Amino acid sequence: MRMENRCVVPAGMDETWDFLLDVERAARCVPGVVDVASGDDGRYRGTLKARVGPIGVTLAGTVSVEEQDRESAMARFVVEASDRRVGGGVRTTLTMQLAVRSEGETEVCIETDTTFMGRLGELGQPVIRRKAQATIEEFARNLEAELAARR
Repeated sequence: MRMENRCVVPAGMDETWDFLLDVERAARCVPGVVDVASGDDGRYRGTLKARVGPIGVTLAGTVSVEEQDRESAMARFVVEASDRRVGGGVRTTLTMQLAVRSEGETEVCIETDTTFMGRLGELGQPVIRRKAQATIEEFARNLEAELAARR
């Protein structure tokens, strides 16, 4: 499933870039994240709790920064997580592109390509799409609030 979301945050390009590439800080903006910690292998390990339709999931997994280019303001992350209790998981490639909107404002474009496996994949595209869309929209609101509070 592919999705694209955009938001404008009240911060300059450098400040936004630094915040988003600090995975532990940025993860706090994702609704349902209960913990994230840097691992020895350069990956971040974390847990996310959410309801997807009728199913409550606790996804435990990793986030890795696959590519980052400050000059072109693009970064690519891979998220892999599973819930053994439910018997399902996700693999997401997330591409983030930043652009200067105006002085003190940055547009953040987030493109995701997600594969759902096991029981999560059985829920159907409409249910999953609504949950994914709501999660990304809330992340954008939380990101905007976090960067605004820093000013």
